[in-house]
Amino acid sequence: MAAMLTAILSSLCCIGPLIYLLFGISAAALTGIQILNYLQIPMITLSVGLLLLGFWRLYFSKKPFCAGRLTRKQTLSLYWCTLPIILLFQLYPFILPWIIELVTVELIE
Repeated sequence: MAAMLTAILSSLCCIGPLIYLLFGISAAALTGIQILNYLQIPMITLSVGLLLLGFWRLYFSKKPFCAGRLTRKQTLSLYWCTLPIILLFQLYPFILPWIIELVTVELIE
């Protein structure tokens, strides 16, 4: 959960304006969100660290998680299902310009 939260926080500078754009709302006030760009790399680093800690606790620790409501199989499946979502949030600001460039080059040709 903590890794997912930090991944979302690291991409807030780009996701906010995109959501407004998808709904057709022009929001010039959202340009101030770029003030938080300096937090992007530390949040991504924290998120990757938490993912690695979760992986270590699931596979190598003697006591991988609190024996509570979820079984080990459920915890593993939850971990591997959330990992692509977390990576999407982390890499979104870096991959989106590349995808847009590919699409515009294809449209021009």
